[in-house]
Amino acid sequence: MKKLGIALAIAIAAVGGAHAADLPTNKEVPPPPPANCFSSLWTYLNSSPADCPLSYAGFTVYATIDAGLGYSSNGAPFNGSYANGVYSFVGKQSYGSKWLWTPNGINQSVVGINMKEPIPWFPGWSLVGALETGFDPYSGNLVNGPRSLVQNNGQALTLQSANSDSSRAGQFDNSVGYIGLSNQTFGTLTVGRVTSLTLDGVIGYDPMGGSYAFSPLGYSGSYAGFGDTETNRANTGVKYRVSYENFHGGGLAQWGGYAQGNGTTGLYQGDIGADIEDHFGGLLSVDLVGSYAQNAVSLSNFAGTCATLTSGPFKGQTGCTSGIPTFYGPDDLKATLSNNSGLMLLAKYKWGPVTLSGGWMWWQQANPSDDFLNGFETLGGYSVPATIVTTNKAIAKLFPTAWTNYTAYDKMRVVNVPFVGAKYSINSQLDVIGAFYYENQNNYNSSTTPCAYAKTSFVQPSGNVLNVIRENSSACAGTQYAISAMLDYRPLKRVDLYAGVMFSNVYGGLANGFLATQNIAPTAGLRVKF
Repeated sequence: MKKLGIALAIAIAAVGGAHAADLPTNKEVPPPPPANCFSSLWTYLNSSPADCPLSYAGFTVYATIDAGLGYSSNGAPFNGSYANGVYSFVGKQSYGSKWLWTPNGINQSVVGINMKEPIPWFPGWSLVGALETGFDPYSGNLVNGPRSLVQNNGQALTLQSANSDSSRAGQFDNSVGYIGLSNQTFGTLTVGRVTSLTLDGVIGYDPMGGSYAFSPLGYSGSYAGFGDTETNRANTGVKYRVSYENFHGGGLAQWGGYAQGNGTTGLYQGDIGADIEDHFGGLLSVDLVGSYAQNAVSLSNFAGTCATLTSGPFKGQTGCTSGIPTFYGPDDLKATLSNNSGLMLLAKYKWGPVTLSGGWMWWQQANPSDDFLNGFETLGGYSVPATIVTTNKAIAKLFPTAWTNYTAYDKMRVVNVPFVGAKYSINSQLDVIGAFYYENQNNYNSSTTPCAYAKTSFVQPSGNVLNVIRENSSACAGTQYAISAMLDYRPLKRVDLYAGVMFSNVYGGLANGFLATQNIAPTAGLRVKF
């Protein structure tokens, strides 16, 4: 009997155990291990830089390559040193339709390294830094605006390739190169080569994100520089940014001048802004940025001329002469100096798939605080020679060039730039963007010759004569505008396929010396982030 009882107890326990095994368990199933984003090129490209960074011990290496193909109804030949490579906006050298390799359409191609390392002795504080350089993906050259000027120095306008001044002048850190401290409560302080607050504002609020191919604000650094592109970066600057609840602010100050690799002898900026959520789930962001630059530099080169020979053995053929003054060379450039001050009011509203953004820029340019008649070394190591001031007529005839223009703004130049645009995210992979930009400058012509339209003739290398009617001075009142549209498709998280067009026109004093006044520039390209 006792054995029977034991057997029954064992059977009941076994049945109970079987039923218990059938009951659901509260123990969570462990999540699957994250996919190795380096297992193949496809998985890597379909991961975001934040999800799969190339990091080790607080250091992150990254790169962006942006390459495309474009058409210009009035373009200039490609230049591998110029940041944009080509003129997507109508430029002084723009003339004739061209198919062109178009680098950096929506993003400057860069390679860089970021650092963020917690400081163990100071909880909450981190050591931060960055080193980045921009390059041309077709030529492999580091971006060097002054070099693009030198490459075209002295050539006739009809022979020049795309060129312009820039704060990027072939430096190994032509984007940024700084070190600093960061704290979530007390903000971030960085020292070294830093971007201006105005450039940050353009990138953050431009509907096209500062695109070279589809935005005048990206195409020309003179907008963020309030008249001069070299002020977009301080090579010896201190920059501070801090946030408190919905508000944020920043400041920038530069010490040193041209000898320290700066485009000014002083740069001071401030920013205040806020991010406000509304009852509809939208987010409104606003910023007000102010700037003052002392002795800001705008470099330019000399233009030669072409003419049909009227005598000699080559009569009837076309001959071109260099515009570089005698006794000087192509590495010698002219400089226009000014004191620039301005304001930038920016706003952006994001609600669901829609983002509206725009702003208004206002700046004025006055004569500089100093004339620098003894010359100076420019960004990139090129020279602005000394202006020889003499009462000796023979010497004055040999050296007539005023290399430094310090009286260009006897009458102050005032510029207004409103812009507006919208982005609609059709889905997580496809965006459509449109924008409008407008610029207006006053009549700051202080010469005794009044503003008027006049004929200018350009002889092309072929011998054809191009006659244009333009305002007789760049200081006359003028306007220019651009309309642009773009599709951005992301088949993979690190890959953008984009296509769009920018339509631009220039009028009045802003068109002085231009071969053409309109450009229609469609561009398509590929951007890959690493």
